[in-house]
Amino acid sequence: MTRKPRRVFVGALPVSSLPQLEELLAPFLGGKGSRGHVVMVRLGDDSVARLDDLVESGIFGSRSEAAAFLIGAGVQAQRELFERIAMQTSEIKRLRTSLRETALSALGAVGGTRTRAAAATEATEPPLPTPAAAAPPGPSGRSGRARPGRRGR
Repeated sequence: MTRKPRRVFVGALPVSSLPQLEELLAPFLGGKGSRGHVVMVRLGDDSVARLDDLVESGIFGSRSEAAAFLIGAGVQAQRELFERIAMQTSEIKRLRTSLRETALSALGAVGGTRTRAAAATEATEPPLPTPAAAAPPGPSGRSGRARPGRRGR
């Protein structure tokens, strides 16, 4: 079994210990206390190595800070894309809400109409024959239906 070489973290400082860097990175890391969401993610070896490089360099105090920075920087770099996505997502939500309201309205009207129509039909027409009554008698004079609990023997 081969072992991965252990990385030694030397001199890792939290961003807060470097005021100029903290100010520069603030847009990507969020304001104080705004990193309250935990996101579990699986990363490949290369991505983890890059996070570790950022921590080892002393720029970030943890993988969490480094990952938050990289995600924030990626979102900032693709701001126009995310604005278009947000607009389209908003439109999709609006259309889903409209569709749901239309469907519920139609189903409510149809459901109410069917119930009244079914009640009116039951009151004016005789009941339809059941399948057992409609089956022609077999050679023994019994109906063509097998008795419950017995299979064709």
